[in-house]
Amino acid sequence: MSKDKIKKKKEKESKGGLKKIFNKNTFLSITLAGMLVLVMIYVFVYMDYTQKTEDLTASNEELKKVVDELQQYSDNIEEYKEEIEGMRQQIEQVVAEYPADAREEDIVMLAVELQERNVIGYDAINMEEREGTYSIPGDLVKAAAIEGLDEELVFAQKHAVYVNTTNYDNLKSIIEQVYLSDNRIGIDNIAYAKDEENGTLEGNIDIYFYSLAGTDKEYASPDIAAYLSGTSDLFKSDKINAKNIPLEMEGAEGMEGGEVIEGDGAEGNEETVE
Repeated sequence: MSKDKIKKKKEKESKGGLKKIFNKNTFLSITLAGMLVLVMIYVFVYMDYTQKTEDLTASNEELKKVVDELQQYSDNIEEYKEEIEGMRQQIEQVVAEYPADAREEDIVMLAVELQERNVIGYDAINMEEREGTYSIPGDLVKAAAIEGLDEELVFAQKHAVYVNTTNYDNLKSIIEQVYLSDNRIGIDNIAYAKDEENGTLEGNIDIYFYSLAGTDKEYASPDIAAYLSGTSDLFKSDKINAKNIPLEMEGAEGMEGGEVIEGDGAEGNEETVE
């Protein structure tokens, strides 16, 4: 074989080998590029859509709960309206029971009313300043949308102590009259001891006068004109004393010597009428 033929054959074989190597490298490059593209699609597209799908599913579940809750409200709207109206009436009823204020004249006039129906002599009437016990913020009051209530409500109490002398029968009548009073009041403490020499009860009744500020009510002062013109001695110092009380109060049954009737006490008085 001539040298030229051998040379051509080698060149041909050489070109064939390079072509195979080139085709192999190209295939590997394309394969790697394709895999890289697939990885990028998975990371940046598929996973992103998967996360969005999960978020959307969770959001839909939350929205479904809200829709179900709103549907329940819608189904029971008439029942809710009836309950709200019932609560509004209860609030109005409670508010109506409280006066706008409780003052010293209310305390004195209660003593006069008790004395008009019972044999009782007062040694002193002690009073304390009014104090707030509970308040409802104005924004909550306005939210209730009740006529006449549009500002802060403040429940208050005023403490009074009636130091007096009476007997057992009259004491029962006095307690009954206190509870039937038109005032919004409550008995805090009752403490009495029997005077063995005269057969009377000496002690005190502690009472709280309650009021509510913040409504459209105005304070109504008690009518004390009759007292000013017709009663000159509230304490009956010229009629009730240690010597003649037993004559007016004979028959105080059920009381042993030195017996004390008492309830839960509250101490401390600031203002005294004597």
